[in-house]
Amino acid sequence: MQLKTTRNELKAPENASLILCSAKESLNLKSLETTENISENSMLVSHLGSGYNLNESSASMSGRIFVLSFTGKPLTPCKPQKARKLLIGGVAKVVWNKFGEFGIQMLIPTREEIPKTVLGIDTGTKFEGLSLIVGKENKLNIMWLLPDKKTIVNKLELRRQLRRARRWRTCRRRVCRFDNKSREGFIAPSQLMMVQSRLKAINEFFKCYPINKVAIEDVKFNHRDNKWGKNFSTIEIGKNMIKAFIIGKVGRDNYITFEGFETEQIRNKLVLKKSSNKASETFNSHCVDSFSIASELSNAEPNFNIKVVDDTYRPTRRRLHDTQPKKGNIREKYSTGNFKGIRKGTICEFGQIVGGTKKTHFIRNSDNKRIGRTNVNWMSHNFKLKTEAFFLPTINGLGIQNARFK
Repeated sequence: MQLKTTRNELKAPENASLILCSAKESLNLKSLETTENISENSMLVSHLGSGYNLNESSASMSGRIFVLSFTGKPLTPCKPQKARKLLIGGVAKVVWNKFGEFGIQMLIPTREEIPKTVLGIDTGTKFEGLSLIVGKENKLNIMWLLPDKKTIVNKLELRRQLRRARRWRTCRRRVCRFDNKSREGFIAPSQLMMVQSRLKAINEFFKCYPINKVAIEDVKFNHRDNKWGKNFSTIEIGKNMIKAFIIGKVGRDNYITFEGFETEQIRNKLVLKKSSNKASETFNSHCVDSFSIASELSNAEPNFNIKVVDDTYRPTRRRLHDTQPKKGNIREKYSTGNFKGIRKGTICEFGQIVGGTKKTHFIRNSDNKRIGRTNVNWMSHNFKLKTEAFFLPTINGLGIQNARFK
C-alpha cells in the first residue's frame, strides 16, 4: 500500500477500506468544521467511525449523504455521484458530523426545498434509540449509550459528605444553603446530566438534516401507586426540557407523542420484534421502537444497520478535599476537565483520552480499559463510536481528483 502525504505532519494510506477525512482540528472545534477553515497551527485530527465511501454506497448506512447550504442550513440529502460532481466543480466542500458521517456544504446559493423528514426517539434509562427517516428512506439509526447515573449519584453523595464535614473545621468554606432546591426550574445535577446527554444527540441530528417532524415516546409512570419506578423520575423531570428544545426547532404542531401501547401496536403492525435484552447492540433493542413511531408519520422500510455511540464517560472535574489526607497535610491539585489543553473524552487513534502524566497519555480503549501511550498522532471531538479499529483515513479514497482540499 502506497503512502501519500495529505499534510506535512500526517501520512495516510492511499487506499483504505473506509473513507474518512484527514484534517486539523482545534481544541474547541465546532462539529461541522472542515479542512478549508481550520488554522495551520491547530492539532491533528481524524474523523473516525464513518463507513461512507463515495465509490461504494453499500459501505454507508444508506445511499445518500447529508447536505448543508452555504449558510449552514440542512438541505435534502443527495446521492454520492452528485456530491462528487459538486466537489469536483468547486461549488461544495467536505464536512463531517459527530456521528462520523461524510457530507458536503454548498459554497453557492441553491434551492432549499426539503422532503418530509422525521426523527423518532425512544427514551430509556440506560439506552436511547433514535431513527431518522428522510422521505421514505430510513437514513440513520443510532443507539445512544447514556451515562451511568448511579456513578454520578455516588460521587455527588461523597461530595456532600465532605462538604458537610468541612463546615466543622476552621477553614474556608461556603455558607450552607437551604433554599437552593426551591428555585424555579431546578433539576438535580445527576438528572441534568442525563438530559444534556440526550439533547447532545438530538441537536446533532438537527444540525445535519432538515427535520420537520419529531415522534417521541411519551414515558409516564404512576409514582403515587408504584414505588419501584425510581429510574423513571429522570426521564419525567427532564421531559419538559427536551420538549421545549424540540418545539423550538419544529413547532408545537410537529411534536407528536406516542404512548407505550401505541408503539407496541405500530411495531406489531410492521411485523417487527423487540429484543428482550435491552443492552444488545442491535436494531431490535431500541431502534426498532424509534423507527416504528417515525414510520407512522412517514412510511419507510427499516434499515437494520445501526451506529452505537458510547456517551458513558464523564471526566472527574474536581475534588473538594482528599478523603485521606497525606503526610505533611499536602493536598493534591484538583482535577479538571482538561489535560495539557486537551479536553478529556477526546477521541484519538487508541480510544478516549482521560488524563495522564508529564510523558504519558491515559487512554480508555474500546474495552473500557485504561492504557498508557506516550505519543498520540491525531485527535477528534467526534462522538465515541463503537468500532473495532482506529486508523488514519485518506482523502484520495473519495475518488475525487483535483478537488479543493488544500
